[in-house]
Amino acid sequence: MIQRLAISLGLVLTLALNTPAKAQISELRFGVTEFDERTIKLGWGAGGGRENSIGINGEIIFDEPEFLKWALAPQPYIGGMVNLDGKTSYGGAGLLWRHNFSNKVYGDIALGVVLHDGTKKVFTADNLRESGFDELLRRSQEEISYGERYLFRPAVTLGYRVSDKWAGEIFFEHLSNAYTGNVNEGVDSIGFRAARRF
Repeated sequence: MIQRLAISLGLVLTLALNTPAKAQISELRFGVTEFDERTIKLGWGAGGGRENSIGINGEIIFDEPEFLKWALAPQPYIGGMVNLDGKTSYGGAGLLWRHNFSNKVYGDIALGVVLHDGTKKVFTADNLRESGFDELLRRSQEEISYGERYLFRPAVTLGYRVSDKWAGEIFFEHLSNAYTGNVNEGVDSIGFRAARRF
């Protein structure tokens, strides 16, 4: 699943940069994520560091479409994260709203939905038959039970423009099913990335 996700994101990026639709791309962002973060321990996700790992994340942000002006002109985005330690990776899409605090400093609030390749639920009848209780107990200490394959992704970004084209950003994101499943452990991540504006 991780390889398919990485290949898919690579193809989307290649097509986006080599088609006439390029004019609609507003920004590209790439960086490093501390997945299931232990650094600041905000505690929104119940992962608790079980899948603490490093990932590479990327996003393609598009210009604000006319038909969304009524919703305070959000920008659509697609993106994802490939986990370098073989833990949960994801890809998805959403909308972000940007506020410029000054010529240099800005902030984003984003809402999206992602598809992940992590564990939906460790303790299931099928898993118990296949693996036994001891193995499931071990897995429950190493894996996050997300409850659903699709998760909601709210994110907050603080950016600083170093030039007209480049910016540095710090961001925080949360993944969870918003209590749509019978398990909802969720996960928090933080990271740094570079942004290239067009």
